[in-house]
Amino acid sequence: MCQIIDLCQLKGEMKKKAHEIIDNFAERGLRSLGVARQTIPEKNKESEGEPWEFVGLLPLFDPPRHDSAETIRRALDLGVNVKMITGDQLAIGKETDRRLGMGTNMYPSSSLLGNSKDAGIAGIPIDELIEKADGFAGVFPEHKYEIVKKLQERKHICGRF
Repeated sequence: MCQIIDLCQLKGEMKKKAHEIIDNFAERGLRSLGVARQTIPEKNKESEGEPWEFVGLLPLFDPPRHDSAETIRRALDLGVNVKMITGDQLAIGKETDRRLGMGTNMYPSSSLLGNSKDAGIAGIPIDELIEKADGFAGVFPEHKYEIVKKLQERKHICGRF
């Protein structure tokens, strides 16, 4: 989404408003799709065209599959500790966890790198933070690998679905 904002070179109040809308969507578990357009008067694909114009934002609802919710519920009933590790924004991850009946003790991927702005977790060792968290948001595949590696080092059996 930020790519569209950057492409359209939004600034000031317009950029602030776009981020407010994105955050509002995320708190409701919705992803955001940015829409922009460009006029190319020469009708030639090599032409630079005019600057990109920001058209708006669309909310996208991507609910968990029903079978995922049932699997998580059954795992939790069996005493399995289930963590969500997602590339989505933190607010989307928390709302999805809430809808699935999981805990909402989630952290941004920055906390995995020791760059947390939350003073409450800044002093907690990373492996302990991973073990106690319900999940992490804004992660990349390499973060997922590190999370699993840290859990396995602490003698946890890890699986994925």
